[in-house]
Amino acid sequence: MSRRMKRMVEEAKELHAIGVMSDTDFNEIKRLAKQAEINDRIAAVKAMSGEEIKALRVRWGMSQSVLAHTLGMSKESVSKWERNEIKPSGPALRILNTLASKGPEVFVS
Repeated sequence: MSRRMKRMVEEAKELHAIGVMSDTDFNEIKRLAKQAEINDRIAAVKAMSGEEIKALRVRWGMSQSVLAHTLGMSKESVSKWERNEIKPSGPALRILNTLASKGPEVFVS
């Protein structure tokens, strides 16, 4: 949490303690601060070229079919991504980024 956000929560805590701020407003400020903290920690989605997608797949020993299954996509989509015919959507990129950083085990239940 940023220094500014921490200060805002501390000031809200003081105002709440002396009865100037309602429980509802204080809880909303705490909720927004927690949400901002989570948003700051979420990594940006990195675009990936076809070559990068293929290298990622090969790195983890995955076939196009297995990668497609992991993503909930068709094998044809993965093939077109790798040939740079189409680009993966935001949600697919998020999953590809997660696969790149954490490996396929993160998807095993």
